[in-house]
Amino acid sequence: MSDWLPSWRPTSEAQLEEAEKNILSSLSSEYRDLYVPIGEGAVIRCLVMEPQEPSFPEKTPLVLIHGFGCGIVQFFKNLDHLHRDRRLYALDLPGFARSTRIPFPEEAEAVEAAFVSALERWREGVGLERFVLLGHSLGGFLSLSYSMTHPYRVRHLILDDPWGLVDPIAEEELQQKYSLLFRSILKIASRFKPFDWIRGTGPLGPHILRRSRRDLGRVFREDFLDYVYHSNVQNPTGEEGYFCMQHRFAWAKRPMLHRIGTDLNPDLPVSIIYGARSWVYSLDKSVMELFSGARPEGSYVGTYLVDDATHHVHAHKPEEFNETVREILEIVDSSADMTYCRAST
Repeated sequence: MSDWLPSWRPTSEAQLEEAEKNILSSLSSEYRDLYVPIGEGAVIRCLVMEPQEPSFPEKTPLVLIHGFGCGIVQFFKNLDHLHRDRRLYALDLPGFARSTRIPFPEEAEAVEAAFVSALERWREGVGLERFVLLGHSLGGFLSLSYSMTHPYRVRHLILDDPWGLVDPIAEEELQQKYSLLFRSILKIASRFKPFDWIRGTGPLGPHILRRSRRDLGRVFREDFLDYVYHSNVQNPTGEEGYFCMQHRFAWAKRPMLHRIGTDLNPDLPVSIIYGARSWVYSLDKSVMELFSGARPEGSYVGTYLVDDATHHVHAHKPEEFNETVREILEIVDSSADMTYCRAST
């Protein structure tokens, strides 16, 4: 079996590393790799970039967490711009990319807790006290969960087109609101893990992925799909964990809007960035207002909608995204404490 699999799925850890290096070679700044132990022989791999313009006292570090099915590489259009005046960490979640493919439980709450526990062990390993936390999609969901569990470690939470905030919609509304094609995709996605189809097509997988996800090639770059392929055809434990947390792929079994009012520290400032053409944003375009309304009066919520941007705002509109994040970081730097007045932009 082990001799047969490599020919069926043409991948290896070396090919994943090479695909990553090909894209990160476009960076103009230097970075270093860390492999941080998180227990039981597992590691979280992260990239560290030092500030180009060091300041005294040092500015609050920035931590980036990628979305589903990806890793550090998804931020390659942002890394050079976001570490200008502070240390930056970008990590591969456990179960994804080049971090250890750890096993996850089979219950949604336990999976979420396992991700958060791993992130906290990573934080302890690198010695961070407080930081700005930015998470995309699934990474945004997990960043929220981490912030609920460890509120005084996060100075400001930035949600980049976050998944898992709103309630799943009823079947009747689904029938009325969405096309037959979209409903069919959701039905299939609820029965199979998202990348089963690529793993099941064996040596044809890379070609099929390039043909079927040309949108990602346009938003990122064509060889980004090589990275996506090698990241997701290997032992998919992170994907299995996500599958336990999702409902019809598009929604979370434990949506965040019901939890932020009671579980999220009211003094923790939150900024939300959505793409105006994002499929996640389209599930409920009142999501940012709902998020603001779910927090106690006086809690800071900054909202940003990027025109014409899709779900991968950071890659589709990198200039606008980088400028927005730097604007948020300036707010962080100018604040004496964690509490800002309620605001939206």
